[in-house]
Amino acid sequence: MSFLNIESVKKRTFDAIVIGSGISGGWSAKELCDRGLKTLVLERGRDVKHVTDYPTTMKNPWEFEHRGQVPLEIRNQYQSGRTSFMREETLHWAL
Repeated sequence: MSFLNIESVKKRTFDAIVIGSGISGGWSAKELCDRGLKTLVLERGRDVKHVTDYPTTMKNPWEFEHRGQVPLEIRNQYQSGRTSFMREETLHWAL
């Protein structure tokens, strides 16, 4: 006979589950938590290390080779539209 550990089940039970911590998922999770819901956020992305994974944070706009624009040679390597929203300072997230 198997006994259920009620405390263990309570710890693994959530009121809401948010898939993805992008702009919509992050905001949704914040709103749910603000309302007192026990919320689980699942993220598939790579592990981002604070400071070390932001190599362009302290660069000034004039320090970028292409002044913030993504060169056509790089833009053409991706499916249409994938880099249309990208800028040179955030391109490392797409590569």
